[in-house]
Amino acid sequence: MDAQYSLFLIAPAMDSAKRNKAFGIKLPLMGYPAISLAMIAALTPENFNIRLIDGANEPIPYETPCDLALIVGQTHHMPSVYKIAEQLHARGTKVILGGMHVTEMPEEALKYADAVIIGEGESVWEEILKDFTKGILKKKYYGTEVDLSKLPPIRRDLFSDKFYHPGQIIETTRGCPVGCHFCAVQNFFGNTFRVRPPEAVKKELMDIFGPRPPQAKWKNWLATNWHPDIPYFIERRLLYVMDSNLMSEPAHARKILEVFKECDIRWYGHTSFNLFRDESMLDLLAESGCMAVNIGFESLSQSVVDKMHKSPNITKEYTDCIKALHDREIGIMGTFMVGFDEDTLEVFDHIVDFAIQNRLETAFTLILTPLPGTKVCQQMVAQNRIFSKNWRDYDHGTVTFYPQNMTPRQLHLGMRSVWKRIYSWKGIYSRILKKPRIRPFFFLPVNMGFRKSTRLICSEKIWPVPQEVNSWRSI
Repeated sequence: MDAQYSLFLIAPAMDSAKRNKAFGIKLPLMGYPAISLAMIAALTPENFNIRLIDGANEPIPYETPCDLALIVGQTHHMPSVYKIAEQLHARGTKVILGGMHVTEMPEEALKYADAVIIGEGESVWEEILKDFTKGILKKKYYGTEVDLSKLPPIRRDLFSDKFYHPGQIIETTRGCPVGCHFCAVQNFFGNTFRVRPPEAVKKELMDIFGPRPPQAKWKNWLATNWHPDIPYFIERRLLYVMDSNLMSEPAHARKILEVFKECDIRWYGHTSFNLFRDESMLDLLAESGCMAVNIGFESLSQSVVDKMHKSPNITKEYTDCIKALHDREIGIMGTFMVGFDEDTLEVFDHIVDFAIQNRLETAFTLILTPLPGTKVCQQMVAQNRIFSKNWRDYDHGTVTFYPQNMTPRQLHLGMRSVWKRIYSWKGIYSRILKKPRIRPFFFLPVNMGFRKSTRLICSEKIWPVPQEVNSWRSI
């Protein structure tokens, strides 16, 4: 009989509960479990007693004996990751660290861990467990790009119903051929686009949701008199597709959309502007049950877009693309970044005006952050413009560098002015409640959640305002 071991799979939170709360909106499809750790669990043999721990929703159970722990976090989680690792290690637990930050900074991570995973963990997890049981863990394990067709379904039974709202989560692709200069996805997942077989996606979705149940009269009444989506919320047939860009390979995307249509669900996910150049794909998107797409607008300046190497984006097409989605009753969750070298103080007004005029259902405005390994980071290091190496500040809400055409203080306050105006009562009314409306029963609660978050994001106690400086060149 194989020896029994206890295994903690830990998704850490930041070391600031209030910063976590600012983005921890408890709404349908807005709270996501750690799908990567659930996949690791699926690849773990039965002689390991697994506990998946979400640090954003529960304390780390330090007093519970644990033989092995895997902690996977993003850059802004790393101070918390290292504290957790130290405390577990002090109790005799072998600790392994992984993720994008660890892949870029393995020597730093090894100061706190017995081993690190560089790259995708699924490809080396079996080797790690064998080495652990033999007592011969290596310092570094180099993961390769995984064949998604060979991965099992994730361990959904490890997710706590207390923490997550009615939606499910799935991954259908990995990799990104674009390679934006501010993004670390390509460094970690590679520049080749890998896909899961559509039949595997369909089987997983049917295992999750099953066939759609017969519709009672009261559900039909709600669908007719309120909105056709309401029964799907009641039945919890809701899905978030976590892929960086579901539409990177159009032929595969079509097959996946057909699967969603056949499974009769409602869903949202991430896509790029390539989608909008194909009317038949847009029609299929609507037919598949898509409620919303998250699109990285990033900037309203074509020059900025070109310099960041975001090739799918053509800014003069933005408005037409938005209209094409709205005409099909698909909402838009737009993301923007501020702090690019060409950005001036006018950029904040431009984003607000664009979001309200085009009635974006949500608009996330984030501060450009020089994440380790990205070209933006390399550029700013070469120019000696980064003034904070405290990883907790790499949360896209904190200024960590000297901007070109404004001060850190102006960038900090300008980003927050966008949130205040977009999620003001006037902004919410103009975008969500004014006719014609796009799924207000979904987007109004989401906007109310972001309105509440705005108060935290704008709190100087949670995010201190940087001191004023005249120019980074004078530092």
